[in-house]
Amino acid sequence: MIPKIVVFGGNGFLGKRICQEAINNGFKVLSVSRSGKAPPLQSPNDRQWIAEVEWKSGDVFNPDSYKKYLHGASNVVHSMGILLEDESYKMRIKSPLSGSFDLKSLIPSFGSNPLDKKNPNFTYQRMNKESALLLAQTFSQIIDPSETKVRDMPTFTYISADKGFPIIPKGYIHSKREAEAGLMRYEDVFRPILVRPGFMFDEYKTTRDARSYVHHALEFLNCSNRLLLGNKLRFVNEMVRPTVSTQQVSRSIIKKIKDPSFKGVLPLESIIDMT
Repeated sequence: MIPKIVVFGGNGFLGKRICQEAINNGFKVLSVSRSGKAPPLQSPNDRQWIAEVEWKSGDVFNPDSYKKYLHGASNVVHSMGILLEDESYKMRIKSPLSGSFDLKSLIPSFGSNPLDKKNPNFTYQRMNKESALLLAQTFSQIIDPSETKVRDMPTFTYISADKGFPIIPKGYIHSKREAEAGLMRYEDVFRPILVRPGFMFDEYKTTRDARSYVHHALEFLNCSNRLLLGNKLRFVNEMVRPTVSTQQVSRSIIKKIKDPSFKGVLPLESIIDMT
């Protein structure tokens, strides 16, 4: 039987590469997102795998909108979440650069008007933690215990994070770690795979945007740390972390899904070593 994987956020920055890698490894792939639309093509190679994925619409906070897609699935991936509690930051990251770039433009200003209305769902707790735990609970209710005895245990993959960032509120990494702890409570029902990538970039990305600017800046710091300091200062190594491509992360995820002995945290160093 062809294994089925359901990727929540499958048309997103990382999610689409997880879908692609799953297709390349013979999985039946279904993506669930708010729009239900396929991602735009970034390379000619995208056309074929995109055509093989089922693109469905669903709201992760409304299980009735996606329960039917989980039936028959042996693997679920939660590739959603936010870096900042500001809905506009994702658009700023994706926007093409024009002239000079100011990193502070991505960060919400302090002392903002408290009367400004914000989306109550767009918080670290809601998007990074509660969405994952609700999805895990829904998946656990659909899994047939009798089936898990005769086949490999189902998996639930959560895209967490390597570490926090100096300019990012602590609530970001705290919500990720709390979600990890909650998911490990299901280890008797499914194999939790907790992926901790660092800053990610797409190998096929050719246009310049805010993400590419940050990527090049981090690569410069990593190169300087390696050449000038020999990666020997622990406190520097803790602050200057390696970047990793979405393709590398996706390959490591599929490898761990296919490894019935693995569960728990997949750290950044292991992701890099595996690819």
